[in-house]
Amino acid sequence: MSNLYDGFMSDTVGLVYRAGTGSVDPWTKSQIVDDATAANIQAGADPATAAADAQSAVDSSLKNFTLGGDDPIGADPSQAKLSLPSGTSFGLAAKSLVNDDGSGCSITNMGGCIPAWLPYVVVGAGVIALLWVLRPYVGLVARQ
Repeated sequence: MSNLYDGFMSDTVGLVYRAGTGSVDPWTKSQIVDDATAANIQAGADPATAAADAQSAVDSSLKNFTLGGDDPIGADPSQAKLSLPSGTSFGLAAKSLVNDDGSGCSITNMGGCIPAWLPYVVVGAGVIALLWVLRPYVGLVARQ
């Protein structure tokens, strides 16, 4: 029941929580801890030790996480406050959109997801839109 509830909450309310705070929501954190615990148990640890190790590792990772630049350190739900990403984060995201580093399509290499011909299509569509707006002035419409 807890996993179903955590999944539902992280996919609904948690989305807004993460977008507004930049931190992981409590439901997603719970799912991460559960996954890490299961991995530790599968690796041969006893359940009590596996749960404690997973909780400690997730807490440490989230409390020390940063996007870099002037973004705040920490993505743990206990550190959440209403915030927006920094200019550095926006700059890195914009760079990722246009620069393909060759590692393929991923969240950190969005340029790898864009076909090489797409910029030409966008520029062409922009020129056509501009001509459409200026059509009475550039002779594209017969005058009566």
